[in-house]
Amino acid sequence: MKKIIENFDSRTLSKMGFWNDENVAFIKPDWENGKEMWSIYAADGEKIAVTDDKEFAFIVAKQNDLIPQLVQ
Repeated sequence: MKKIIENFDSRTLSKMGFWNDENVAFIKPDWENGKEMWSIYAADGEKIAVTDDKEFAFIVAKQNDLIPQLVQ
């Protein structure tokens, strides 16, 4: 998997570095086409999904046996 770290600021990367676990999904607010969205990232930084509903992002992570962690 390709790591996509340029999408994160240093504060977010610091928080993500604390969780060195492939079973973690990071939920992060993003903007796409002028609309606030919630991106779900794998532990290696790869974006795996996007939704417009924060709660649904957590549900998607859990349904895929991942532990969701909010990063902002």
